[in-house]
Amino acid sequence: MLDLSTQDSAELAVGQRAAEAEALTAAGRFGAALRASPEFAALLAANDALTADAKATAAIEAFGDRQAELRTEAMMGILTAAQRAELERLQKAMYAIPTVASYVAATEAFGAVCRETAVVVSAQIGIDFAANCRSGGCCG
Repeated sequence: MLDLSTQDSAELAVGQRAAEAEALTAAGRFGAALRASPEFAALLAANDALTADAKATAAIEAFGDRQAELRTEAMMGILTAAQRAELERLQKAMYAIPTVASYVAATEAFGAVCRETAVVVSAQIGIDFAANCRSGGCCG
């Protein structure tokens, strides 16, 4: 006598593995297409330009360092007007550098493509794709 429950579960497992392999293959093709997109190329170019720009790097570090120094005050909502103004000045100086502005624009354009993609994938699978890709925990 054949044990059909074992055979059925074995066939189910083979089918699941095949479906997973197909999904991974499709994801690989999607990744290659995304990498070939003009938005991704622009992001890579903007990143290269940003890394090569010492003035931009210095401005980013100045803003980041000061922001880190004031993190506790900002979290507690006790930044003084002078501290807020200093952060705003440093941020404006950073964004005024063309390579920083280009990088921000390229990041936003690529992010838009990723968000559009998530909408399409979500519609296909019936759940929020992006939300299910997050690692979880308190920070995402």
